[in-house]
Order: sequence, then C-alpha cells, then structure tokens
Amino acid sequence: MSHYRTILMHLPDERRADQVLGVGERLAASHDAHLIGLFLMPSDIYSPAFSAARGLMEAGKKALRARAQHIADRFEAAGAGLQLKKEWRFIEPGARSGTEVLLSHVRSADLVIVPQRQPDWDDSLLLEYPEDIALGSGRPTIMVPNAGTFTNIGKRITVAWNDRREAARATFDALPMLKKAESVRLLWINPEQETAPKGDLPTAEIAAALARHGVRCTCAEVRGSDLLVGDALLNQVGEDGTDLLVMGAYGRSRFRELVFGGATRHILKHMTIPVLLSH
Repeated sequence: MSHYRTILMHLPDERRADQVLGVGERLAASHDAHLIGLFLMPSDIYSPAFSAARGLMEAGKKALRARAQHIADRFEAAGAGLQLKKEWRFIEPGARSGTEVLLSHVRSADLVIVPQRQPDWDDSLLLEYPEDIALGSGRPTIMVPNAGTFTNIGKRITVAWNDRREAARATFDALPMLKKAESVRLLWINPEQETAPKGDLPTAEIAAALARHGVRCTCAEVRGSDLLVGDALLNQVGEDGTDLLVMGAYGRSRFRELVFGGATRHILKHMTIPVLLSH
C-alpha cells in the first residue's frame, strides 16, 4: 500500500475537533484519500420505565444531536480549497453496542484518526473509544494531542522499534507516510536494559527492509524499563523535532475492558505530537 485511500476521523467532542480535522485534512490531501468524519451517539442501554426519566434521556439525546451538527458543520468547512472527497456519518446505534457499531465502520478504513482521551471530560466514558479503536480495530490509528496545532505531520518521523509483533505492524502500517517523509529515525527500545551482541545493530534488518521501499533511516537507541522507556522516548521525540511517533500499541483485555500497557499508556497520557499506533 503506497497511499491511504480511506481515512476515518472519530470526532466525539467539538472543542477538540479542530486538531483532529487539521491532521485528517492534510493527510487526505497528501494521499488523495476519501475522508470520513464520524460522530457516534451513545447506545440505548435500557428504556426507562418512568416518563420523567425518558424525558431526561430524550433531552440528553437532543443536546448531543445539536453538538454533532456543530461538528458536522466544521467538518464540511474544513479543508476549504483542497478539493477533498468528504463524507459525514452520524450514527445512532440504538440498542446495539456502541463499540461494535463503531468498529464496524473503522475496520473499513486504511487509517483512523482520534483525539487523545480527556479523562476529566464529563462525557469521556460515554463518547470516547480510543482504546477500543487502537487495540480492537486492526487498523492503524493516529491519536492527536488535545493541545497544539500540527501542520507538518509526517515530515519527520520516529519509529519506536523493539522487534515485537506490534512494532512490526505499526512500522509497515505507517509505510505510506514513511515513504513521503523527509527524515525517518528508527529508535531501538531496549526495555530489559540489555546490550545487543557486539557488532549487532538491532535495527539493521528493519532498516534494510524499509530501504527496499525507498525509505532511508537513521538509527538510535533508548534503554530503560516500562515507564522509564516512555519518558525516554518522549524526551527523544521532543529534542529532534519529530512530528509523528510510530509505535506498537501494547495492551490487553481486562474484564471486557481494553487497557493500554504501562509504557503505551504513559506516552499517550503525556504526548505532545501525534502518535500512530497499531496492535
């Protein structure tokens, strides 16, 4: 795959829509992609027996529909002059699982873009699904920080490499952007603080594979364990002007809840640039 042909943006919050829209429109223009904006209403988990409760529920839905329309208006106005191919989707799952409905849309996209979770937002648990998308969709997912403007995404890319399945998936899922980047750095992550055998370059094989696709890389190393690796990685990308971090999404299922692993969770909590994740 040399281009992303379908890019889907999940837009749950109008206050953070501009950051996601900015990244989505630039990538859609760069890859001549079909750009989808999506707002997902909450599921109807139950039908209240009392009319007062039903009235409150309907009032809440009305407010959310108005919020969704504001986001739709901004989606339609975004990318003026870029001649983007755009599609707006407003989804009401009814009694179906919101997660399952959302993932059914996401899995048909080449690339998904979501905002960073904002846990202190009152509607976060109701409307945000970043863990489900990154860990359960099977699609590369770019998470966009809630603060900042990202005008040069994909020009200077750092790939976090540790020779694991998730890192390999993320690296090749990012290939369309790696091929367009001005610089690509492979950053070897050594969480066990072990030194590679003498004369062995841990990133040599992946660097050679990327070179066959026309991607030239530089290499570096970060050592530490778990959260120490997260901090070291954030420091590295903050020092060299990286505008996109590519990494595997490490996590697991816990009582039907998808949760990120420690280092991944730390990076996504403190991120200052967009991060492309694959699981």
